[in-house]
Amino acid sequence: MKNRTKGAVAGVAGVALLAGGTTFALWSDSDDLDGGTITNGNLDVAALQTTWKDVSYDRADSPHDIDLATWQMVPGDTIEGTQGFDVALDGDNLVANLTLADTGASTLPPGVTVQYDVVQGDQVLATAPLGTPVPVELQSIDNPDELGRTEVGETLDGVADLSVVVRVSFDADNRDQVLETSTLSGLSVTLEQIRR
Repeated sequence: MKNRTKGAVAGVAGVALLAGGTTFALWSDSDDLDGGTITNGNLDVAALQTTWKDVSYDRADSPHDIDLATWQMVPGDTIEGTQGFDVALDGDNLVANLTLADTGASTLPPGVTVQYDVVQGDQVLATAPLGTPVPVELQSIDNPDELGRTEVGETLDGVADLSVVVRVSFDADNRDQVLETSTLSGLSVTLEQIRR
């Protein structure tokens, strides 16, 4: 083969290699995306001070403040303990159940009954005997739903949004339970998000 022919073949092979090694690209462009900041909401509950009162119907000064450490119950007495709860819900779609439950650690002698109310201001939201959980639906003030749920604030502020009023009564006809004690323990309030 002549040098000229060899050169032509080498040239064609070089062009073929160059053509095979290139890529075909269409135009493109890019720009930055403003991602923004996503802020999580808040769900919180804090127990506040508890007060106890003798609310027996035959007391001239009813309701009367009492100290459970020194006060003694007799047949026919009724007392009420009020525990305030500061609740915070912050989120556009935030709905939660507030539930009071008894873990079974409470002990009551015969003739003593316990009932409780969940209260907001002067409105009783739920009533049940001890040991029966009552769900109370709450919603953030940011939530646009108008379903009759109880609205609460966005942050804990040390002011009770809700109260649990525990009513303890000693049956007037029960004369046998001398120096017995009633123990209310294992009560818990749970705030849990729900989706509706």
